Amino acid sequence: MEDRLDALQKNPSNWQIRGELVSELYEEAKYEEAADLLSQAPEIPGDEGNIIFAATVLSVTDPESSRALLDHFESAHGPTAATEQLRVHLSDKPSEVAPVARATPESAPVANRAEPIHATEVETQSIEESDFEPVEISSGNRTFSIGAGEVVQAAEFQTRPFDKIGAVLIAAMIHLVIVALLFIWKLSSPPNSPPQITVSSVVQPQEETIENETVTKQEQKQAAAAPTAQPVVTSQAISNFAIPTTFDATTDLNMVAMSNSDAGFGMSLTGFGDVSNMDAIPKSMQSRCSMSQRMKRLRESGGEDRAERAVREGLEFLATQQNDDGSIGTEFPAAMTGLSLLAFLGHCETPESPKFGDTVVNATLYLMERCNKNDGKITNGKSGNHQAYEHAIATYALSELYTMTRESGKDIPRLESTLKKAVGIIVDAQAKGGGWAYGFKPNNRMDMSVSGWQIQALKAAHNTGRRFSGVDRALDKAIKEYLPSIQDSAGAFKYTPDQASGKQTLTGAALLAMQIWEGGDPNVFDKGFAYLKSKYSNPAPGNGYYAPYYNTQVFFLAEGKAWENYNSKFQPRLLDAQNEDGSWLRPGISHGGKDSQILNTAWAILMLEVYYRYLPTTDKVDGLKPR
Repeated sequence: MEDRLDALQKNPSNWQIRGELVSELYEEAKYEEAADLLSQAPEIPGDEGNIIFAATVLSVTDPESSRALLDHFESAHGPTAATEQLRVHLSDKPSEVAPVARATPESAPVANRAEPIHATEVETQSIEESDFEPVEISSGNRTFSIGAGEVVQAAEFQTRPFDKIGAVLIAAMIHLVIVALLFIWKLSSPPNSPPQITVSSVVQPQEETIENETVTKQEQKQAAAAPTAQPVVTSQAISNFAIPTTFDATTDLNMVAMSNSDAGFGMSLTGFGDVSNMDAIPKSMQSRCSMSQRMKRLRESGGEDRAERAVREGLEFLATQQNDDGSIGTEFPAAMTGLSLLAFLGHCETPESPKFGDTVVNATLYLMERCNKNDGKITNGKSGNHQAYEHAIATYALSELYTMTRESGKDIPRLESTLKKAVGIIVDAQAKGGGWAYGFKPNNRMDMSVSGWQIQALKAAHNTGRRFSGVDRALDKAIKEYLPSIQDSAGAFKYTPDQASGKQTLTGAALLAMQIWEGGDPNVFDKGFAYLKSKYSNPAPGNGYYAPYYNTQVFFLAEGKAWENYNSKFQPRLLDAQNEDGSWLRPGISHGGKDSQILNTAWAILMLEVYYRYLPTTDKVDGLKPR
């Protein structure tokens, strides 16, 4: 942070650096410091995203100024969904400008992080050039002068004439001291470095293949921002590197960059789950990749602002559980690593994430290594019923990672071939009745709990855009033949076909499967959903999150009053259940054995991400209507 503060002091008009620092201070609950740093900006870009960002930061310490920013924006552009939502959160703030009651971290709204605006994208005006009638908004000892142009100018208050004499004398003395200090510093300081030119090379035809390219894991470096006056040469092209097919999974892999000068995946992370190059993320996943979009989706669907912080703290807990080999967990590491990876990706924490990039990379390498050394199966290497669960969850996670990075221009070495093996095992293990059994054996008794995870994994594989053999056919068979065959007369779905009645804990798994893949019988779904609503009219997390993980997604996709009732009761209880270290529940409870706390924490995070997460299993495909 100190390097960026120094860069900002040299170039106060660098809004990108200022925005990053303000956002970080805000996330650390340093609200006054964030507001002060924001108010020192010579100008604030006047687009909606940046106005919402500034108004949110100011809302904690100076809600009146926050309202005034919104008033001016709306007077020029009219109200928007984002400004109206922020006004709702400001409705309980005091209207007086001074004194300002400071909000506590728990009650403070989370900033809607605006996307960085570069000089080439927004044309700003200096205060001398702009033609406007300022509207002064008091914020401490500064005013925000809002003009009719594209920026908001920050100007000092004019002091009264009789205050100026003393101020001039004091200023003169201070200037003499400063001049003396600068003279001494000048004698001892080295000459200034020449202007820096940042160049992104354009790929040449002969450079398309690089033989024997070594992929190494490197530390993420924070580049100092260049002054805006420096010449910058940029290119829109992303070089495609051909990686040798020989790949040692134990080799350090940096999915951030092939070399210090390389652009990596083409995604530039600006903070917790914020991507500045949205073109590198599939459009259907972009809503999870900026704070402003996450908060917008969260609020639109009835989520509480504190859910964003709960997710971050949960991810921090999961990161502390990672082992030296990249795995997470001890008893069922493939499943725990897969679920944790899904939780990180759900918050757009990719291999380039400054905070969690290493965690994501090492988890990915572990799962790929297990697949390549275990005949395609991603498990802990021990026999038992757990294998089918572990393999499906890990395949699900790797498929989502593939989907998130496929448009970046650079493939993760051997990921597609790894997925081909893993997906093939699931397709081949499907029983004649359309379900799946323990042990990857089609002739064993079909099991709904096992089948639910295989269906999610296959849908995620389908979403990669790669035509893995047999995936669509297997999903059709599961949805059209297997699920209707295990529903009882009340609407519940059975654990195994030979049981007399179904279980409410498995009904959500079956219904989610029908929501994520078209072709199911609407009557079967409606009957099952009516049963589920009757059983969860007053939902609570309980001592195990297996059923809530499915139920939360089912109610969210169903939307309407059913979701509103479920969410209004379940979400605050889940948030209240979080431990101080960011985890949920305690070790040794419910599923997961020794890894139960990791398991339930990952499930809790995925439930809180449902508001904005592009579910690789649920992308709300065209033609799928709310039921």
